[in-house]
Amino acid sequence: MTASRSSLLSVSYSERGNDMKQPNLLLIQTDQQTAETLSLHGNPALRTPALEKLAQRGVVFEQAFCNYPACSPSRSSMMTGRYCSTLNLHANHMLINPAETSLPQVLKEHGYQTALIGKNHAFMTDEKQSYYPGGTPELSSTLHNVFDYVRLGDHGHMVDGYRDDPGAKAAHAWAVENCWNSPLGHGVNPAPLEKCGTYLLGETMVDYLERVRSGDKPFFTWLSFPDPHTPYQVPEPYASMIDPADVPMPPVDTLDGKPERVKVAHLMDAMDTADEALIRKVRAIHYGMIRFIDDTLEKIFAKLDELGLSDNTVIMFTSDHGDSMGAHGIIQKHNFFYDSFTHVPFIMSVPGYDGPRRTPHPVELVDVMPTLLEFAGVPVPPGCQGRSLVPFLLGDPAYAPRPFIVMESGEHGESPRESDIVLRPEHPFDERYFVWCAYRDAWLGKGKAIRTGEWKLCVYANGEGELYDLRQDPHELHNRIDDPACAQVRIELERKLMRWMMEKEDPLPLNTTVKVSMQSMKEKYGVAGQ
Repeated sequence: MTASRSSLLSVSYSERGNDMKQPNLLLIQTDQQTAETLSLHGNPALRTPALEKLAQRGVVFEQAFCNYPACSPSRSSMMTGRYCSTLNLHANHMLINPAETSLPQVLKEHGYQTALIGKNHAFMTDEKQSYYPGGTPELSSTLHNVFDYVRLGDHGHMVDGYRDDPGAKAAHAWAVENCWNSPLGHGVNPAPLEKCGTYLLGETMVDYLERVRSGDKPFFTWLSFPDPHTPYQVPEPYASMIDPADVPMPPVDTLDGKPERVKVAHLMDAMDTADEALIRKVRAIHYGMIRFIDDTLEKIFAKLDELGLSDNTVIMFTSDHGDSMGAHGIIQKHNFFYDSFTHVPFIMSVPGYDGPRRTPHPVELVDVMPTLLEFAGVPVPPGCQGRSLVPFLLGDPAYAPRPFIVMESGEHGESPRESDIVLRPEHPFDERYFVWCAYRDAWLGKGKAIRTGEWKLCVYANGEGELYDLRQDPHELHNRIDDPACAQVRIELERKLMRWMMEKEDPLPLNTTVKVSMQSMKEKYGVAGQ
């Protein structure tokens, strides 16, 4: 870093004076997008020019991971900087306890105008959603308490402000009727792209920048695209933009030696009846949805430039979790930890940044909150378990990356066995039973995973486990959990995970009951100390 540079990064954010302008914060998030979908991670079929330009102005964190491979627990963890087990969020559709402290809440309290444009799936909207013991109805509308401006977008094409638009309603109806209920339902939405959700969210964001945002306050905006999550569909020209023949395919996983929950998902996704040609078509549509988002981001970034906001706006791009897209014989997301649905894109663009453009330093989504708060010059609240990335971006020589990352999943109960399957889709377009990852049963059975740069260990409450040598087996095909040659590695990782669990245990509430301490004695007797 150049000490003389006049920029956002020319001084530590925690040391800024009152005369320094707080940066705008733009958190862009997609839903269900794995890092390997991007050319920035080596994908040969899909170009995303807007994200590539964003990366040129910042840094790509190559090893970024969600903390739970499902929407609402991942988003809730990200928005609080706290792990899902700490939050008592152990399944999808569980939302943040109104008593928790969240990123937009803290920023709003420190002078930011806060906005959500797009998918929520983290904050409660009314007292009917409050299922926490002792919850208070007046606090349960967390969404509108912490965000000044809310324009929600749903899966499909329903966006606030356009819900009565006949074209948008038709686009949404087609998506739901044709591509929502079956495991591999996909297609070309016949609607004009101007009537589709991604486009409408882009228009909403541009309108916010031009007309709604306050000129007297910095803004924090969570721009949250519901795509490329199901339903897998997109209008032209994006539906035909990617040739299925050019789509990279994951290697075939025989599932030998894999936990039974993986085999159950394989059957309940009807993936045992899906061939490569079908999976290529679905992946091509998925890629088209991502390119639609990228072109929308190009317009938003251009608007930031036009309004003179880019030089004072920190931009972060990520996703809440991935989509296996055929890897390991499964589709969508599930209650285990393969990179195909835990490895997420993570790009940061900071005005004035001139450090490395790529880094292998591990990042978790719990790091989002402390990072953005430090950029804002706002104290990180007690109980936040993430780590700020600002020291890395400042080039602080004392910065040490995480030695490993940890992911969690599942809730109490016994995970289903193959012998429990009595009803299942007969083929990938069978709409009778809906998709397996939406079933509560699919998330029964708790698990945790620890991942270093070389190994990944997954442990499950029912005694099953997985161990992968990521150097020799990056696609996680060969489970070595019972390999005697890996016994010492397994022991070391189990110890690391056990220590992590103790260190991570919730520090809240803070202990204010005991007044006597070594520090109090030093202060009483005037003894100098560290």
